[in-house]
Amino acid sequence: MDETVRTYSRQDVRYNTQNSSLYFRTQSIEELRPLADMFLDEAGAKHIPKNIAEEFTHRSLAFWIMDDGQQVKRGGVTLCTDSFELEEVNILKEALKLNFNLDTNIHHKKSKNGSIYERIYIPKAGLDEIKPSIIPHIHDSMLYKINAGVGFKQNTEGFESNQESEMEIDLIDT
Repeated sequence: MDETVRTYSRQDVRYNTQNSSLYFRTQSIEELRPLADMFLDEAGAKHIPKNIAEEFTHRSLAFWIMDDGQQVKRGGVTLCTDSFELEEVNILKEALKLNFNLDTNIHHKKSKNGSIYERIYIPKAGLDEIKPSIIPHIHDSMLYKINAGVGFKQNTEGFESNQESEMEIDLIDT
């Protein structure tokens, strides 16, 4: 197996920024096969099992946010569910309600090729309620995705980072 870690950069024309990423391969572990089988059909395509709520924990939600979560500046988080059918997105939405009492919305997005896909949006109020339960499972480098660990203050030159707010310190210390 190739164990080389490669760095590559690409220009993000939307924001006129240069983004760097790491590329590496991982080894499969047979003990994790039952977990993979839950989410792959016979052809190897991803799908959401109808009983996903039985497996949904605060830890799994934290990992999902770290992997496919997208920070929303106004305080919520979007879960990128682009590759799933609407029925599967609704299964996930219902599991979030059942397991965490989260009221979520489905946002319809249009891809460059014109196809429509759905994403789950967790509004700020719901995210704020669940933060204390998921923060212990989120790596420090990913806290920005849930607007935790970073404070901002307005000045005449725009936004600048400052010390964490009291609320964020309380959340991080729990």
